[in-house]
Amino acid sequence: MFYSDLTPFGVDMERLAKDRLARLQAAMKHQNLGALVLTDFLNIRYATNTVMMLGLRATGIQRFALIPAQGEPLICQRELARKKHFRSLRFDAYMFAMRPPVATEDFVNQAVLGLKQLGVAGERVGVDFLNLAAVDGLKDAEINLVDGWPAINQARVVKTIDERQALRKSDPPEDKLSRIMLDYLLDQGFEAGSEFISIYDSSLADSRPHNEPMGSDLVIKDGDLVICDATVAGPGGYYSDFARTFSHGAPTSETKQRYKEAYHSLQEALKFVRPGPCTEAFRHFGRGASARLPGFDGFHGVGLCIYESPWLRGGDPEKYMISLEENMIVALEINHYPVKLEHLLRVTADGAEILSQYPVDPELVPA
Repeated sequence: MFYSDLTPFGVDMERLAKDRLARLQAAMKHQNLGALVLTDFLNIRYATNTVMMLGLRATGIQRFALIPAQGEPLICQRELARKKHFRSLRFDAYMFAMRPPVATEDFVNQAVLGLKQLGVAGERVGVDFLNLAAVDGLKDAEINLVDGWPAINQARVVKTIDERQALRKSDPPEDKLSRIMLDYLLDQGFEAGSEFISIYDSSLADSRPHNEPMGSDLVIKDGDLVICDATVAGPGGYYSDFARTFSHGAPTSETKQRYKEAYHSLQEALKFVRPGPCTEAFRHFGRGASARLPGFDGFHGVGLCIYESPWLRGGDPEKYMISLEENMIVALEINHYPVKLEHLLRVTADGAEILSQYPVDPELVPA
């Protein structure tokens, strides 16, 4: 389990964030760095005290952070987090290394723009993990890119007072429910049960929102919608990814209607999963969509990693167009929050074969 708020464990979160960033920036100055480009989720968490989808063993880059040697970080990420801890820019080219080359170009342009915004584009810039095409792109843009790991290791090797804080046992209800599911999956021979994430998205999100969309800090109340998103590695390490939504107690008329819209979108979107270019899918969720389906958020490949090629998501520009081929395995997502429905599919010559066996009810089910 992952916790974005360690206050229940006796940790001063404000001091933890301040002290870790101070250590990192001091190490950067010692290494003569003007900035760091961080893509590794642990390094980003250390520098900014923010998390996103921590339970996923995703090798693609979900977001990146630009850390100046002095001043406030700049985070570029998918539009998922509800609370902004630092300045944030929308990052549409996430997972760029597995997408058409133009996505890497978009990442480079955004990184350069951010470095210029921070006033450090002309200084030495350290990096932790990047594919070679992105490295070459940054160098072609005259960014003086160097190894950022000496500064990162220098900062992280000595722990702050809150990192040393002994954590007390705690059992938040969300976490407890997730562990029940984990135990069952591990008993069935699944390999990476820690990647099973339960998301509980509240109908009262405005008054008690999660820090992140995959948090574990809420007590479930009557009227909440419970999203169970099974992103888990089975025997052999191959992932499954599907999601269902339930109502804790009797659903409201609003949540029932929201679910009805999501269910309709799922049934319609199944028709677009077939071999060939995804032109028809773009008509229903792309930026220039002429017949938008509520919540239709595209799909991603699934295999030994939860996120693999092919990759096509809602809001993508048409230049990110891909084609599907027979025997590709994809997860089709309807993110019509607070409702989420997702199928695991195999692409066949005749369309989509549904691999996720758990039923999808046509109406919102009380649980």
